[in-house]
Amino acid sequence: MSASASVPFKGLAGGTTEGAEAFLRGLLASESFDRQALAGLHDFRFEPGRCVCRFPVLPHVQNRYGTLHGGCVATLVDVVSTAALVTVSAAPGVSVDLGVSFMSPGPSGQEVEVDAEVLRVGKSLAFLEVTIRTVNGGRLVAKGTHTKFLPGLGYPPPPTSML
Repeated sequence: MSASASVPFKGLAGGTTEGAEAFLRGLLASESFDRQALAGLHDFRFEPGRCVCRFPVLPHVQNRYGTLHGGCVATLVDVVSTAALVTVSAAPGVSVDLGVSFMSPGPSGQEVEVDAEVLRVGKSLAFLEVTIRTVNGGRLVAKGTHTKFLPGLGYPPPPTSML
C-alpha cells in the first residue's frame, strides 16, 4: 500500500500518530465488544494515514473450522482503519459502509498482520482500505474497505426540523 505518501493530509487538524495510539489503546482497554473481540492486538506502528499491527488467531476469535472468524475480520477492518484515520483527523468518524472480501483462512495459532491505510479524506467522508495477511508466508487472508462520515468537518448541520 503506497497511496498514503501521495494523499494530502495537510488540511486536516488534530490527527496525530500519538492520538491514534491513544485512541486504539483506550478502545481496547474499555469494557466493550472491541476489547473482547480484539484481545491480543499488538505491535502497533503508526505513520500519517496508516496503522499496522498484529493479531493472534487464538481460540476466542475462531469459527467452527478453527480459523479466524469473519466477524472478527470485520471488527479488525473497522477498528484498525479508524486508528489509521485518527493519525490524520481528530474526528474518528462514523461508519457509513464496511466491506470485506475473504481470500483464505487465517490459521489457528498463527498471527496475522493488519495494514490499514487512509486512501482519501474529503469534506465529509473518509475512504479507508485494509489488508490482512498471515505473518508467516504473507498469504492474503482478507481485504477490507471502510467509508466513514466525518461530522463537523465541512458538512453543515441538519435543519432543526430534521432533529
